[in-house]
Amino acid sequence: MTYNVLAQCYVKSSWFPYCDPKALRWKTRSNLLKQQIEAFSPRPDILCMQECDNFDVFWKPTMAAMGYDSLYLKKTGNKKDGVGLFWLREKLEVLGGENVPLNDAIHSITDPDLQGRVLLDNVGVIAHFQFTSNSSTPQFIVASTHLFWDPAQADVKLAQTKCMLEAIEAYRASANLSTLPVFFAGDLNSMPGSEVYEYIVSRGFSSAYATYDDANGGEPSFTNINGVVPVDDGSTKPAFVGTLDYIFYDSTKVRVKSLMKLMEYDVVTADGGALPNRQIGSDHLPLMAEFEFA
Repeated sequence: MTYNVLAQCYVKSSWFPYCDPKALRWKTRSNLLKQQIEAFSPRPDILCMQECDNFDVFWKPTMAAMGYDSLYLKKTGNKKDGVGLFWLREKLEVLGGENVPLNDAIHSITDPDLQGRVLLDNVGVIAHFQFTSNSSTPQFIVASTHLFWDPAQADVKLAQTKCMLEAIEAYRASANLSTLPVFFAGDLNSMPGSEVYEYIVSRGFSSAYATYDDANGGEPSFTNINGVVPVDDGSTKPAFVGTLDYIFYDSTKVRVKSLMKLMEYDVVTADGGALPNRQIGSDHLPLMAEFEFA
């Protein structure tokens, strides 16, 4: 599973004036998010979480009570949120991994303008897993990240993506793991068909949801709903409805067995039009895919 849970440090009434103030409170949102994860049956073996803050006081103990171990990497600089990785301790163990500061992208950039815009403190994590109960099952790698948000800076997001994928390949090479399947999930703040999306595909990855909705080029029609704008009849509609979140995988040794169905637009927007609301604790929807080893 991958889920941008909307860090509370970014939840300000001035940034979400269209939302019910009660729906913005951390107590409300944290309860909704906890209940949502608890309700999954079966629960995901691995959860990649973006915009994760309150890690030590909420997410780590909450997920531990559900049977998950975890690792967390806060964004660099003064940022308060980061990327979390959670896995069911009875099924999986971590053999190694790598922290990836995406500011490292600057080392492969020669354009002075881009160099001046790429130091944004985003991060990624890489973890090497094996199943605890079946040593014959292949080991695998999971990587997760959260790219810069600005739609006007696609070149920054592409540089961050290249940095992340290069870090994955470097880790695989250094640990002699080049044959292991890789799962790469997160909030890429990039639409299907964007430079970021096409670059990841060009590197041999496939999107788990690539055949989910033929009307949208394969991907879901939305994983994020944000803002409101007026319409002619005096009502409002969301300002942004689109897909920004993905689960990619890169190995012919793995195939998608099933996908979690996303909530319909009318259901998601029934309580006030945009997210978060009194039923959904984030402005993103989670994605979850089940894989099997060939």
